[in-house]
Amino acid sequence: DGIRDTSVTGVQACALPILLVTTAHAAPGVQGDWHGTFYRLTLTGLGPRDGTLSLLPGGTGADLRFTAALPTLTRTVPTAQDQIQISVKGQAVQIRSAQGRPLRVNLMSVRAGVEGPTRFTAIDLYPEEAWTTYDPVPVTPCRAPVPVPELPYQPPRFASGPVGFYLAQIDPRSGTPLRVIANDPDRLYPLASTFKQIVLWGTLRDVAAGRLTLNTRLSVTEANRSIESYQPGARTVQNLATQAIVQSENTASDVLHLRYGPGRLQALVTAQGACHTRVDTTTKAWWAAQAGLLSSVYGPDVNAGAQQAFSLPPTGEAQIRAQAVQQAQTLNADRLLDHLDRAFFSPTYHPQTEVYLQNRSTPREWAALITRLYLDPSLTASTRAFLRDTLAQGCCRVKDPVVAYWGSKAGSGWRNVTMSGLLTLTTGQTFVYAYFNPGSDVIDSPHIERQLPDIARYVLDNARRLGGGAP
Repeated sequence: DGIRDTSVTGVQACALPILLVTTAHAAPGVQGDWHGTFYRLTLTGLGPRDGTLSLLPGGTGADLRFTAALPTLTRTVPTAQDQIQISVKGQAVQIRSAQGRPLRVNLMSVRAGVEGPTRFTAIDLYPEEAWTTYDPVPVTPCRAPVPVPELPYQPPRFASGPVGFYLAQIDPRSGTPLRVIANDPDRLYPLASTFKQIVLWGTLRDVAAGRLTLNTRLSVTEANRSIESYQPGARTVQNLATQAIVQSENTASDVLHLRYGPGRLQALVTAQGACHTRVDTTTKAWWAAQAGLLSSVYGPDVNAGAQQAFSLPPTGEAQIRAQAVQQAQTLNADRLLDHLDRAFFSPTYHPQTEVYLQNRSTPREWAALITRLYLDPSLTASTRAFLRDTLAQGCCRVKDPVVAYWGSKAGSGWRNVTMSGLLTLTTGQTFVYAYFNPGSDVIDSPHIERQLPDIARYVLDNARRLGGGAP
C-alpha cells in the first residue's frame, strides 16, 4: 500500500488470523526468556508465514497454530501482578493470563541485525503492567469553533487505543463546516506520514509562484536519504512529489521538505490559524530522535528530553527541532534504521514521546488545513489539478459508486496509524476528515496498515451518515 513509515519487523496483535508459511528446513525449536518488559518465545526453524494467531475475547491470552510441530514446552512465567501460562504441544501454542488480566500477544519475524545474525519468528508477551498507553494532549482551540450541527460519534469497532476523529461536511466553495462528527477534536496526535500532504502543498505553491517547476531536478543521494527504500539520482519535483504521496517515500518527502524549508513550511501552516500544528520536522529527524541518535539535542533520555522540548515556547521548540533536522542529515540511514528497530523493541519505548518528536496536530486543525490546501487561491489551475490527481492516487479509496473523488494520505508506525484527506460524493457533498490512532494494541507498521481499508470504509460510512444517506 506504500504508506509505511518504518521497516521495523512485523508484529501482530489483532484478532484477524495471519497466514504463515514454513521457509526454513531446520527442525523447529522453541525457547523463552525476558527481553526487558516483555517475555519472548523464540521459534527457530520457522519462517514468518508459518501459522495463525487468534486472541482470546477480552485479550487475556491467545491461541496459535503452526503447520510444523514444535518441541513440547510447559512454563509458568511470573510477572509483577500475574502469571503467564505457556503450553507448547505439537502444532499448538496456548498462552493465558492466570488471573484473566489483559495480555498483549504479538507474533513477528525479527529481522537480522536486531536480535542476532539470522531472521527468526518470535511470540512476544506483554503483561498488563508493561503495556504503555498514549494519552492525547488537550489544547485550547486557536479560535473558538463556530457552532455547527453535530452527529454522535460512533467508535470504530476494529480499533484499539485512543482515536482522534474529525469529519466535516463543508461548503465546497468556502470550506465552511456545515455539520460534523468528532471525537477529541482538540487534542494533539502525531501525524506520521499524513503530514506529507502539507509538503506537497508547499511545493506546489512554489511551482505556482515560479520558484520551481515540476521539471526542476533535485539531487537525491545516500547522504540525504531517509529510512527505507529510495531512488537515488537527479529526480524531478514531479517525481519526488508523486513518490512522497503514492509510495510514501520518506526520502522524497524530506528532499522536498528541505528545499521548501521546514521553518518556512511551519510559517505557512501557522498563518492559516493552526497554532498547535507542527510540520517543521523531517522524517529522518524524528526517526533519528526516537532511535536515540540525537542525544546532543534531546539528551541521553529521549523521553524526558522530548517532553522538555515540547514544553518550551514555540520559538524555543522550533530551535530544538531545527537542530534535530540539521544533525539528522549527517546520519547513515542504515545505521539509523538498525538503532530505530532496537529502540522500538526496548523497554524505554513509549508512544507518548511520538507526539513530542513527530509532526503533530489536532483533528480539527488538521481537517481545516486539508480544506485550505484544496481551496488555496494561490494555486494555478495546473498545480491544483496536479495536487488533486496526486492525492487521488493516495491510499485506500473505497470502491463504491457513491464516491466521486477521494484524496488521501495515510501514515503508519509503531502502534500508530493515521489517515486524512477530502472526499466528494456523487451527490456533490464534500467532506474533509482526519483519523488519528496512536497507542494501538497492534504494534508494527505492516500489520496496523491492514486496518486502512477499514478506516477508509469507516470514513465513507460516516460521511454518508453525516450527509443524510444510509451507511
